[in-house]
Amino acid sequence: MPFRLAALILAIFCVGTAELSPSGMLDDLSADLSVSLATAGLLVTAYALTMVVGGPLVTALTTRVPRKLLLVGLLAAFVLGNVVCALASGFGMLMAGRVLTAVVHGTFMAVCVVTAGDMAGEGKGGAAVAATQLGINLATVLGVPMGSFLAQHYDWRAPFAIVAALAAVAIVLVLAWVPGTPAPTVTAAHEARVFRRPNVWGTVGATVLCSGGMFTLITYMVPLLTGVGHLPRQWVPGVLLAYGVGSIVGNVLGGRYADRGVDRAVGRLSWILVAVCLLCWLLAPYAAGSALALVLFSLATFALIPGLQARVLAEAADAPTLSLTANMSAFGLGAALGSWIGGLFTDSGLGTRAVPLGAAALTASGALLVFALRRAARRVPAALPSNDRPLAVRTAEK
Repeated sequence: MPFRLAALILAIFCVGTAELSPSGMLDDLSADLSVSLATAGLLVTAYALTMVVGGPLVTALTTRVPRKLLLVGLLAAFVLGNVVCALASGFGMLMAGRVLTAVVHGTFMAVCVVTAGDMAGEGKGGAAVAATQLGINLATVLGVPMGSFLAQHYDWRAPFAIVAALAAVAIVLVLAWVPGTPAPTVTAAHEARVFRRPNVWGTVGATVLCSGGMFTLITYMVPLLTGVGHLPRQWVPGVLLAYGVGSIVGNVLGGRYADRGVDRAVGRLSWILVAVCLLCWLLAPYAAGSALALVLFSLATFALIPGLQARVLAEAADAPTLSLTANMSAFGLGAALGSWIGGLFTDSGLGTRAVPLGAAALTASGALLVFALRRAARRVPAALPSNDRPLAVRTAEK
């Protein structure tokens, strides 16, 4: 792995930490800002919805901007948004900072992946993409537990300040280490043509539903641990650390499994995630059992994510930047849907205990859509142009 990729990994770590850390400190945000738990959860929902709209829009508006300049500009906006969060005196100001950082999230992640592939050289793009994914894993392993610990022992604003400072360092490293490239010649209209393929939209829809199931539980996993499982609060950072380690292991295993056949991997792993969500519901009242189930949930979640990403990219390989951004938006829409549904359960008579059931239902819907796509792929006529035939058909032809 080229050492210069460290600049991108650090930047992705910052972006991932900023996205995920509120889920590890919802109790503290709720208490300090005098809002309900469900209202605090809107910080996750609003971030995700902004990603959905902002990602494709920013990508379309910046198609002709040189990638290095674009990375620096997006990171600068990200730093500003986290400074606003760190200085927030109320819920409204904190929400404004979250929205600002979310606007640039999807485009930034997509440009990072494409840039990493270019930096690694021909034949090493897969390794480079895997390396950038390490930034998200580190955010899960270190960033989220750090945010939870600082929120408990110091102030919930501290994680945002630290992320802003690290992102400023990442800007310097990008300027020093990422090579400049000419402005892209492809237009947004050209890349947008890929979305005329029904199978692309079907895959994006499956990503929305499966990620919705993931974020239904991710958003409320700390209240589930402490409020239902009665886990002592001082143990929460340790459980989140174990959750992060599980995410790394799951990412590695899921990536290898997807390499053997992405359709099969997505189909099977989505049903495994459904089963793990049901296990989380079953073990929720028990502190140790709930913690163990959440670690298994991280394994299953991050094993499924590489397959979902690979399937979208394979179906839209001729539009990498926009398809990646659309994939980020799909995860964002799923996160918004999941956190909203989790909030409905939390505020209803069912309570936080039932949140894993909502997660299982959404994930099962995604698994059924994947199954339908695979069935439909087998009936597609071979006379269709190669790029318009679904992934399952093109794979079988090789």
